[in-house]
Amino acid sequence: GNLPCRGIALWLSHPSFFDIKSPHLLSDATASNGSLDVYQKQAIVNDTDTLSVHNALQDCSEFLLIGDAKQQLSGARHLVPIDCLAPGETLVVPLWARGDRVGDHSLKLSVGSCANTALHTGVSRVMRSRTFDVDLLVTPSLRVNAFVRPSSKNPQERLLGIEVENMQTDISVQLVQTTFSSGHYQLVPIFVSKQKTVPGGKVTIGPRQTINLMYRARPYHGHKQEGLEHGSPLQTAMPEWFTINALRQYIYSNEKPKRLPEPIDLIYSNAVLGDHEGIDCVHSSLQNYIVRSQSHRRRNMLRANYPMIPEKYHHVIFSLFETFGIDFVLFWAEIGGAMRSGHHSITGIDLGVPHDYVNEALNPPEEGAARAWLANTINEREMLIQSIANRAGAMANRHERVLDVAMRVASVNKGIQDANDESKSIMYVADISITVRNHSWRYGYKGRLDLLSPADLEQLFASDKIRLDYSGSRSSWSWLEKPTFSFIVGPQQTVEVNAKIACLTSGVVDIGLWKLRAAALEPSENGTVEAESIAAKAQYGSKSLECTIYPVLPCFISVVDSQE
Repeated sequence: GNLPCRGIALWLSHPSFFDIKSPHLLSDATASNGSLDVYQKQAIVNDTDTLSVHNALQDCSEFLLIGDAKQQLSGARHLVPIDCLAPGETLVVPLWARGDRVGDHSLKLSVGSCANTALHTGVSRVMRSRTFDVDLLVTPSLRVNAFVRPSSKNPQERLLGIEVENMQTDISVQLVQTTFSSGHYQLVPIFVSKQKTVPGGKVTIGPRQTINLMYRARPYHGHKQEGLEHGSPLQTAMPEWFTINALRQYIYSNEKPKRLPEPIDLIYSNAVLGDHEGIDCVHSSLQNYIVRSQSHRRRNMLRANYPMIPEKYHHVIFSLFETFGIDFVLFWAEIGGAMRSGHHSITGIDLGVPHDYVNEALNPPEEGAARAWLANTINEREMLIQSIANRAGAMANRHERVLDVAMRVASVNKGIQDANDESKSIMYVADISITVRNHSWRYGYKGRLDLLSPADLEQLFASDKIRLDYSGSRSSWSWLEKPTFSFIVGPQQTVEVNAKIACLTSGVVDIGLWKLRAAALEPSENGTVEAESIAAKAQYGSKSLECTIYPVLPCFISVVDSQE
């Protein structure tokens, strides 16, 4: 044309299948010798990075290519449009197609005007759009699964395993890097290959082989507000609280919610595997890919679980990221063959943090609930509440373990000496440090921990809840002094108590015998929990307001005489 052009957008039928970089003019591409790569390499990648990202759900199928960057349709952080396209100029949009799901796929891309004013002069004109069809056959390369285990060493942590299987029959694959993003957890690899320090060292998976990567998920304390106390700026801005308030307003108020969720600080945990250059997926367009993948999964999940909530309200009720969810990206490269490289991702990994906060929103507010006069309105409200309470895959359908107990040996001393030979002990005394962890972000707990000796097991066998797999000697050891402790622990906090055991002989013993009874406490506005602030029971809410917890795993300790 003869006039500058702006207001041009790109629409994608499958946003998670494409990785897009910022558009530029053809002269810019020529100047860079066409050296464009989907992955931005760098020599050093930080083990941990933090980034504040928008937490509102968005339609990631629309991208502005030419126009005002402030009007970016999908809020893409790293996709910056050019201001306008002069007559005779050519625009290049770097775009890569990747196999997000195995199978045959028909992808559509459309380019056209996103507004009536598509010309820089302000002349109103409707421009044509152009649609491109891309048929894609995705064959299996890697199969990636995640699994979660509790940590017997530290109750604050979870062990996250990534199982990677090479599905190809004749090509080996190198693992290049793993990147996790979470609003609460930092992921640290349990084992780092020693080959990383050897030139040319690689982490390789042969054809039809499987490897497990293990990581320790621990709370990240690098935020400006450390901890997760109720009433602190960190918790009141949590996406979970936003959803509780917005969903309750949608159900019980005549005025529907309009406010968007606050941005969230994501923690990115990177681990380069072997002798490779690192990949920047925090300050590059790959961060935009992670957002699109999460948004695609989240929108599909919301449509399936909340069919009675119109989709136009999803972005003002639900957030894009949740505090305790984890997204995972694995980068890999083939050895031989076509020498392809790629990445696999898993979004929304749940580490088992208890409390179904969505169900809490179903309870009417203490004041401000709109009265429903018509029978049809009352029935519609009740149907909506029941559909949310009974939704598929609800957290309410799983077992909640809000408290955990960990034990470790603090010190071992000789106890009672042999009367005939004072150099020998007939009993060893060990100091045991016991940690109680509250996994709930919503409630504090007051509890009573009863430490059980092997001789006390018989009276508890009938309950079918104590460890029936205990195989230790019934007389090899016993707790000393006070075997019962009372405590109060705040949300996402820990308390420690000390106890003593007496052992007849040194060696390894299983002391994982205890009973924990707890009641939930409602935190006050200033973040404190008081013993009298018992959480009120409601029709919808946590099932763990009162709970009795027993150990599910053994706890082996080594009693060794420090003077031997």
